[in-house]
Amino acid sequence: MQGTSRSELAAELESCARHCEETAAGYIDRHGEGAKTDVVSALLLAAAALDTAATALGEGGDTPPTALLIASTLVRDAIAAAERRGLDESLLHCVVDLRRIAALLEP
Repeated sequence: MQGTSRSELAAELESCARHCEETAAGYIDRHGEGAKTDVVSALLLAAAALDTAATALGEGGDTPPTALLIASTLVRDAIAAAERRGLDESLLHCVVDLRRIAALLEP
């Protein structure tokens, strides 16, 4: 966590989680229910991990490093899935947000 307070990081994680969920929903809207691809799954898994890490940060005490490690891993997986799929405008914006979070989560 590079110089960011716990509450600021938690807010950033929650914001990115909402962005991932909105992007996944938009992707399904644009491409139909059959579009539940690896990119949608990766975005939703990243969102869940980001929410979990934000909750862990908000609870105080020692931040479980496992929650942050899992979030970091799933964020990188979502970036890779989106890049493999091809970046339309909404995916591009989401990937930019995910890259920012990945940088924040680096040790």
